[in-house]
Amino acid sequence: MEFLKEILGEELYSQAKEKVDTYNKEHKDKPMKLVNLSEGNYVSKEKFDNKETEISTLKTQVEDANKEIQSYKDMDIESIKKSATDWEDKYNKLVESQEEAKKKSIRNERTNAFFNDVKFASESAKAGVIAQFNEKDFKYDEQTGKFQGANEWLEELKKNDVGAFQSEVANPKFTTEISTPTNNSSMDEVMKVMGLKEERKEK
Repeated sequence: MEFLKEILGEELYSQAKEKVDTYNKEHKDKPMKLVNLSEGNYVSKEKFDNKETEISTLKTQVEDANKEIQSYKDMDIESIKKSATDWEDKYNKLVESQEEAKKKSIRNERTNAFFNDVKFASESAKAGVIAQFNEKDFKYDEQTGKFQGANEWLEELKKNDVGAFQSEVANPKFTTEISTPTNNSSMDEVMKVMGLKEERKEK
């Protein structure tokens, strides 16, 4: 405090120091200090409070960060990764399943439309033909709206497996006229009309 002594003088400085010492004895909880402001040792209360708040905030942030870091340390990262992978696989399989179901539904609708006008001999015959059709896996042309090669395959099948389809001839016609036998007709004539031949035995 030599600087103050030089400014105030020995007598005035001694009086001031004495008063400060007396005050400090009476107020030990809040002592007073003589400070040379030119040395930059003084900070205003406002600045001090702001700095205290800033330090407190930073301290809270550091504590929160440490807690967050610790929570990650406590986690089973491998289990979390596996769980995430499992959920991703389930999602992909679900999407794939939905896509397959959609494609199958569209394919069935187109197949039913293809066989819509075909007349089968029975439901079992229909099921068998459609099963063969599905095995062929004909490619569907989006532009023409038709299965490529399916018509030709069906026509060939109708020739080779006639029993699976209803006859396209609604009312069959006889090539020869049928005459009703009379009472005077002989047995040979009756059998001839019926399309039979009599077997004669030699005596």
